[in-house]
Amino acid sequence: MTYLLFAIISYFLNSVAVTVDKFLLTKTIPDPLIYIFYFSLISLFALFAIPFVHTPSLEVFFLASISTLAWTFGAYLMFWALKSDQVQRVIPVIGTITPLVLLIFASQARSITNHQTVAITLLILGIIFLTLQDLKGKLIKEEIILEVCSAVFFAISYYMLRLAFEKESFLTVLVWSRPILLPLGILFLIIPFLRKKIKFILHSPKQIVQKGGPIFLLGQLSAGASELLLTFSISLANPAIVNSLQGIKYVFLLTFSLILGKKYPQIFKNKFSPVFLTSQILGIGFIGVGLYLLLI
Repeated sequence: MTYLLFAIISYFLNSVAVTVDKFLLTKTIPDPLIYIFYFSLISLFALFAIPFVHTPSLEVFFLASISTLAWTFGAYLMFWALKSDQVQRVIPVIGTITPLVLLIFASQARSITNHQTVAITLLILGIIFLTLQDLKGKLIKEEIILEVCSAVFFAISYYMLRLAFEKESFLTVLVWSRPILLPLGILFLIIPFLRKKIKFILHSPKQIVQKGGPIFLLGQLSAGASELLLTFSISLANPAIVNSLQGIKYVFLLTFSLILGKKYPQIFKNKFSPVFLTSQILGIGFIGVGLYLLLI
């Protein structure tokens, strides 16, 4: 059950990154492409490890590359959805749909037991109850499409990644999943309007650089570390199980929201009510039972 510890740490770091994303996407950074470029740039550091791993088969390279591309598309769509008026709803919807899609994949492939299926179902119910208050609001067609497509891309990414891990070591798959990002980085550098976008931070007003720069870096480092630990967790366990554990992330997000809500109420909206408290208790209860079933 080593994957549980790595998954929990991963979701904590992810909650930090998501909190930063909510702040910067509404305050400082106008285009999600900036996030995709700089995250891809950080990911390319993995290429320095190529001399220390062997060259995988073409099948593994293909699976790892598709996983990376799917994740990148999923992240891009998620960032666009985060710019909507219902920012609080975006992450919960994506976080619920992703493990559901992975559960379908796992069931079709018969890669999980009935016992694990019950545990995953309870964990997903925990996510729903923990995020129930965020699912309200006017339904916007474009936002829902972005959320669903983002979740599907994330699910495909993790599924392909698991298939690659079943055939190769963690480090080999991780390193050889990154070269596919090189053409993307080159496009950003040679296409004028894309190059202009990634220079945004460097040419931003002094106040934005001073306030947004360190926070942006914190978000990117947290996101990178989170994804690395999540990837390692998936190398140890079925992605349907690992992703269903993200209800733990919403506990962290709730904590951050309560802390930052007083200073930034327009971004972190907190409304307490009996329904809210009940949903939180039920959500935590479902997650607790789901974790127990995974441990026994």
